[in-house]
Amino acid sequence: MYRQIFVSPVGDLTLTIPKSWYGQKIEVIAFPVDEPFNASNSSALTSGKVIENRKKREENSKKYAVSFRSLGYKFNREEANNYDE
Repeated sequence: MYRQIFVSPVGDLTLTIPKSWYGQKIEVIAFPVDEPFNASNSSALTSGKVIENRKKREENSKKYAVSFRSLGYKFNREEANNYDE
């Protein structure tokens, strides 16, 4: 996945894709971000608060992670697609 936030001062925008994607089908989705991007706010992206929240989120993800394979779960495609029952 490739994600980049653009700020276009005019209506035109040029997008450059990685060379490894050449010849492949790609999907481009564009939508406005909730908050307008300010260069003065870009330092907030690396602030201690953001880093601290990211660490907490990663710790919680590890704490509550479940391995379905260890529980003996195996996905059954036939059962999943059986809408008649």
